[in-house]
Amino acid sequence: MKILCTNDDGVVSPGLAAAAEAALGYADVVIAAPSSQKTGAGRSLIGDRTRPFSTTSIAAGTRSLAAYHMEATPALVVRHALSTVFRGIEIDLAISGINYGENMGYDIGTSGTVGAAMECAVLGVPAIAVSVQTEIGGHRTYGQIDWSAAKLFLGRFIRRFIDKGGFADFDVLKIDVPIDADADTEWEVCKLQRSPYYLTRMTRQSDDAVVADATLYTDPSGYAPGTDAHALMNEGKVAVTPLILDWTAPTVSGFFR
Repeated sequence: MKILCTNDDGVVSPGLAAAAEAALGYADVVIAAPSSQKTGAGRSLIGDRTRPFSTTSIAAGTRSLAAYHMEATPALVVRHALSTVFRGIEIDLAISGINYGENMGYDIGTSGTVGAAMECAVLGVPAIAVSVQTEIGGHRTYGQIDWSAAKLFLGRFIRRFIDKGGFADFDVLKIDVPIDADADTEWEVCKLQRSPYYLTRMTRQSDDAVVADATLYTDPSGYAPGTDAHALMNEGKVAVTPLILDWTAPTVSGFFR
């Protein structure tokens, strides 16, 4: 097997090294990631279009792996990598993460982690987007995190992907791991929470307020049972959410009649 590891936190993120280390137990690993922090980039295709990939090395456990990086959003990184530095290489699975901060509910559209996974799936490579629950203030910094549980669950689902011969009826598997998870933590197959996960509170209520005046918070009281946000925040479970690329509404009721 060949696994592509990427992320939105940047090529130097410890979470990317943790993902690569987990994947090495099952496959050969190639790495392409943004040069710097790109949290919140979604599936946008923005970046420096005048420079090729640069290379660095990543310590994944006892292994040192070559990593390609460029100053671009995660989706553009993987799109460019699959047509250049990895051209002619059959990639069996992509892993995006391990991300600092959970990606929940309708907020996944803004997630660079999920965006990279979706872009891989669009290009024919099934993908896993994996994140660890983190304090909001730690989403854009490389704080100290114990990655062992996230690596464990990622490995379990890579193994399942191999055993099942891929994803039968979905394109991307989203995995969100509680910060205090361990080997015995339960996991639940979920649907998306039907609301934004991160809510905004303005600290300055005026017409000249700026984006920096907004603070983010979460409200677990509104999460519905069976959703990713409820499983993670209310039950302390690993939230496992299968996603599809087809956004077409399943029914159109009488609107067009």
